Amino acid sequence: MTRRAEQKRQAVLIVARRLDAARSGSNTYLKAYLRLCREAGLATRIVFAPRRSFGNLAWARLDPGFVELAERIDWGQTLRIGRTRISLAPGVWLRMVRRLGAEVRRRLTGQAGSAYPSLLGAELAPRESKDVLARVRKAGAGIVTAEYSSLAPLLEQVEARRRIVLLHDLFSLRAESFAAQGLEPDHAVITLEAEAQRCRAADLLIHASCTERDRLQPLLPETRHEWMPPAFRPGSACADTGRKPHGLFVGSRHRGNAEALDFLRRKIWPAVRAKIPDAELWVAGAIASGISAGEAQAEGLVLLGPVEDLAALGGPQAIGLAPMKSGSGIPIKVVDYLSLGMAVAVTCGTLDAFGGALEGLVAEAASDARYAALICELLRDDSARGALAAASAQAASRLSNPALAALLND
Repeated sequence: MTRRAEQKRQAVLIVARRLDAARSGSNTYLKAYLRLCREAGLATRIVFAPRRSFGNLAWARLDPGFVELAERIDWGQTLRIGRTRISLAPGVWLRMVRRLGAEVRRRLTGQAGSAYPSLLGAELAPRESKDVLARVRKAGAGIVTAEYSSLAPLLEQVEARRRIVLLHDLFSLRAESFAAQGLEPDHAVITLEAEAQRCRAADLLIHASCTERDRLQPLLPETRHEWMPPAFRPGSACADTGRKPHGLFVGSRHRGNAEALDFLRRKIWPAVRAKIPDAELWVAGAIASGISAGEAQAEGLVLLGPVEDLAALGGPQAIGLAPMKSGSGIPIKVVDYLSLGMAVAVTCGTLDAFGGALEGLVAEAASDARYAALICELLRDDSARGALAAASAQAASRLSNPALAALLND
């Protein structure tokens, strides 16, 4: 086989974040991309930014799903013990100590404060960029993908047949979303024009959100823009009709989920229980850990915490709730609910990121004020709830992008 033919089969994915949260939305989306690459015949090496990828800790345990999907894990300046990587960079340990000190001070003073700012939207420091580029060049891959716009400038110094940016979010639009809610952005703020400039070296931009694709495309008209829908993998949904109808919120602990659940608890579920006093809202995942037993009892919440098999939560008696109040990208939670064979109810605008792909499969409230009424209707109407649950299987054919698969297989 010639060197050129070998390069066409090799791919590199550059990341600068932790890949240990198995069920987070960003990791689910990234796994879908890696599966797509594998189906296109590509062997992908994941190159980690050696220091930034640890976040606020000095060790990381890789989700086994990424180990399985990658040809090789390339993470410099680390000590590997099984799936755990321990940083050998003093700066990473110093950052962890500073972060721990800030958290201790926050708790001792009793100040809620703002979330510790994320570096995800910030470009790498020159030294770390140099380290990453050396590893990418050594791989000699024909396809190089940078995750997020913050890593896109690296592509200017990479020779590859195809240079791609995988955009889970546009940080500029995320900042807009937070500002609209009167919130302080939890990441580095950037304008849309500056974010477009970051991506100018790419010849293909893969968007998680149709809305974000449509906003960025006019600024980079010569670049190919493709929407990659979230992967839909039907689960073996529970068909237990003996349970009474109930709402369901599933989520890991991050700011977007915390705001969505707070919105449900403060504004929506009290209005639901005013009409249906015994209505229950099941809360699954790590997000449930911040709620006390007393609060749960008073509010009609059933705290499940982390659940090993989400299929046990699905079926026609459950209503997956996905209010999207701030953030960017795409609400993968909606697809997770559909894959579990349940009815799904969302707030106005939540489905915009899907570009009409889920029309008729999800109940969307015309306004926040209408959302509680919509949930009550689904709790009371077995026929309407069951029809949506049955229609959820259609998402498999709606969420596909053969054009993107063809580009990777070219």
